[in-house]
Amino acid sequence: MKKIQFSFLVVLLTIANTFAQALPETVKYDFKFDWLAAHTINQNINVGTESVHGIGYCRLFVKNKITGNEDQIQPTGFKYIGDYGRVFEVPRNGGMKVSNGNIKSLMNTKVRFQFEPAKYGYKTMKELEDNAYFKIVYELKVYKPVNDEIVGKLETIVFLKDANMPAITLEQAKRTTNIPTRVGYMRFNKAKYNLGIVYSITPLH
Repeated sequence: MKKIQFSFLVVLLTIANTFAQALPETVKYDFKFDWLAAHTINQNINVGTESVHGIGYCRLFVKNKITGNEDQIQPTGFKYIGDYGRVFEVPRNGGMKVSNGNIKSLMNTKVRFQFEPAKYGYKTMKELEDNAYFKIVYELKVYKPVNDEIVGKLETIVFLKDANMPAITLEQAKRTTNIPTRVGYMRFNKAKYNLGIVYSITPLH
């Protein structure tokens, strides 16, 4: 009797685990660059006469188990700006003044990525999460009359298993001064500049 009960329990757990890992027909993610946070390393430095601008990129890649290739997923209802997956740009003449604690809101709209995992050979969410990733890049420059100063260009890879970063508020963005680069935050340190880009990724499936 105990053996039958144990076997029945194993079957139930197997079924439950299968449902837990089952893939939705379509997976959807929203991406957005939310905030540009400016902080100076030396709080006595006043660089309020300078402005910072930059370009943001975001692409989603999935390994195609059927073909063996790595495929890029195109956004839905959004057209990239130029090449290489550019989704946002702060123009040179519209930069944010660099001063202690200044925060600039970036994108007003989200970029939707969606695809059908079964078309790429996937049967479970866990398997997909280890074989699909976002490639996020941001380049920051400080305006100069002749030649702009490049603060830095950072690239980060976020696999789907980690792609759940809700947008944060303005007050939360202000508290990013002393944290290192992590998922959802890209930190730029160069000379007197301590700048951060805050982004969000929201799963919708």
